[in-house]
Amino acid sequence: MPRKYIDFWINIVEDIDLSEIMARIRELGFSSIAVSIIDESKLEEIERIGRDFEINVYRKIVLEPDDKSTLLRELRTCRGRYEVVSVICRNLEVALTAARDNRVDTLIIPPDKRFRIDRGVAAIIKNCIEIPFKWFLDKSVRRDFLRVTDEIVEHLARKVDLIISSSASKISELRTPYEMISLLHIFGFNKESALDSVSTTPLKIIESNLVKLSSSYICRGVVKLD
Repeated sequence: MPRKYIDFWINIVEDIDLSEIMARIRELGFSSIAVSIIDESKLEEIERIGRDFEINVYRKIVLEPDDKSTLLRELRTCRGRYEVVSVICRNLEVALTAARDNRVDTLIIPPDKRFRIDRGVAAIIKNCIEIPFKWFLDKSVRRDFLRVTDEIVEHLARKVDLIISSSASKISELRTPYEMISLLHIFGFNKESALDSVSTTPLKIIESNLVKLSSSYICRGVVKLD
């Protein structure tokens, strides 16, 4: 059975031709995307255009809190409204808080993080780690990005799943699934496990969250049958 590919973060921050970017995403081989957008009034339009191109569009929010209290407040307000919740962790307090919260789907550890991933930190983190490919394309942060990715692979890759997303804000930042997983090849991943990062791993998160957001969901492990 052929794989279904998902770009787990399309980050729309300015006015762009939505039909053009959707056509390109389809051309690159993706059947699904998770979209974050500043102007959320356009989400329904994006979903409609996605259907025209036979692309499943899921709503994503990327939180970037400065501290624990801000993160917890934002999580209370957003969880029921999005299929994907991700947290950018620039400091240790936010990283450890997000890692303990089951409302968080992925942790994003940026090149300018202000903490070190060591065995102690790794022991707490159970969430998927999302690695935005856009930082690899940016020469100004590439060296730091590769250093952080090396830490992630060394301490976390054997205990949590990794996801590669484009985090593209424009067409020129989009890449095929195979181009995106080339990053994991650098760190020794084989083809099949690398492909999981743009297919089965993120799609499992979507499937699980769609159940939680449905009217049939009662609580963890309990679903009402019609």
